[in-house]
Amino acid sequence: MIIKSRIREKGINALMILFLFFGTGIYSCTVQAQSLSPVKYMGFEVSFGVRSFAINSNIAAINKMAVVEEGASLGVIFGNDYLKAKVRAAGFYYSSSKVPHTVDLFESEGLLNFYPMKYLLKRELPFDVYLLGGIGMDNLKFYGNYLTEDPGKINYSTTKEPYLGKLSQINASVGVGFEYQLPMANDFVHLFAEAKYGKPVRSSSNNDSFQGTSVVNFTSISAGVSFGLHK
Repeated sequence: MIIKSRIREKGINALMILFLFFGTGIYSCTVQAQSLSPVKYMGFEVSFGVRSFAINSNIAAINKMAVVEEGASLGVIFGNDYLKAKVRAAGFYYSSSKVPHTVDLFESEGLLNFYPMKYLLKRELPFDVYLLGGIGMDNLKFYGNYLTEDPGKINYSTTKEPYLGKLSQINASVGVGFEYQLPMANDFVHLFAEAKYGKPVRSSSNNDSFQGTSVVNFTSISAGVSFGLHK
């Protein structure tokens, strides 16, 4: 099992590296082909989704705990027919009722979408599939009573769990999405759905108790709408 896990982890790392090289090459070719063509799309994005991951920790109460988060994010989008950049400045996700200990997530990320069908066919398409990759900053806040050594100090008179600490991490992600473009004259409205897999590349905590805590198998599914001006 350990060998399989290491092979899978190396495979994921290799795919991320290949995707970054692939994206860089496509971007370079596109820039040359379009002679730095101006931005055609500028607008905003709203998305709703689910984030899921598992926690590895030296804290027994949360070790191997599966976490499912539900929430939404807001951001801006700009780009052309082949490449679109997204900056999701504020994403708020809250752990579902099935998670035994509360973990809330604040997420900010920058993503780059590449549309291979448009790039190859050189024409507008109402439906399209895109590849995406990016870097995000995740802040996970932990709540609960499991760090309290003396049970007598636990306040049972309130249903609100005390805040324990925060885990901050840089998360690299790759994924795929599907987009539908509503027919518009001077504006654009795009509906989309996407799935991503992320891997933390660096993490830190403001509480020494969480220094041995990490996140694995970070996945996300989102659906939303982007809208704005189309030049």
